[in-house]
Amino acid sequence: MITYGYAGIALESELELATQFGARVLEILPNWRTFPDPAPLLAQVADRGMSIHSAHGCWGSRSIKALRVDLGQPDEVLFRQSVDDLKWCVDWLMAAGGTHLVVHPGGLSAPDEESGRRARLAQGLLELADHARGSRIRLCVENMPPGVHPGSRMSDLYELLRELGRPELALALDTGHAHISAGLCSETEAAGALLGTTHVHDNDGHKDSHNPPGLGTIDWNAWAIALDSALYQGPILLECIRQLREDPSLFRPEVLASLAAAAS
Repeated sequence: MITYGYAGIALESELELATQFGARVLEILPNWRTFPDPAPLLAQVADRGMSIHSAHGCWGSRSIKALRVDLGQPDEVLFRQSVDDLKWCVDWLMAAGGTHLVVHPGGLSAPDEESGRRARLAQGLLELADHARGSRIRLCVENMPPGVHPGSRMSDLYELLRELGRPELALALDTGHAHISAGLCSETEAAGALLGTTHVHDNDGHKDSHNPPGLGTIDWNAWAIALDSALYQGPILLECIRQLREDPSLFRPEVLASLAAAAS
């Protein structure tokens, strides 16, 4: 994952880091508030022989026009703003040549809100699926850390998407969130055939620190086996750009070797 459109962070330097680490495909985290033009991004990525796989859609206060983006939001006005912002994200990604938009299932919430928020999430995902219909875009719902109802357990998201039955919808597996919420291998198994993309980073099992792989307590060899069992064919996308930007030596290619083999 690289950032795009943020003050003080040059696209050229982000792409140079990606090239240094041997990246072939990218996930983009745009500065959604400024809605940066995707055309220069697409051109520079292509010039380096890479392609854009995905973008991280709006969430929380990282919005375009919404006060907050939350697909499980019970308030009608805020929910409508959330859906509208994510539709703009879909349009932006189409212009950028990507195919997978990662979306959060909602924000922090109480367990007794789950039923109502699940219905809202379903409504929002169906509207987004309708918006993406006929395009190459898949909307990938990301598993969250504890405290998001529904969203912190992959099995809940799997069941929702299975019920909705839309080919435009898939799952995004965040390794750090899974490591905190339940267990990375079990969450991978729960995603099953709906697994569409990944966010890969490490932590100590308690704090969502977004460390580069190898700088936490995740068993990466075990996860490689789980990916192989799930027949996952998508990319391994690192979501630890801030740490790698500050210290590129934290990148450990030997940790990722088994993952690359599993996903190839």
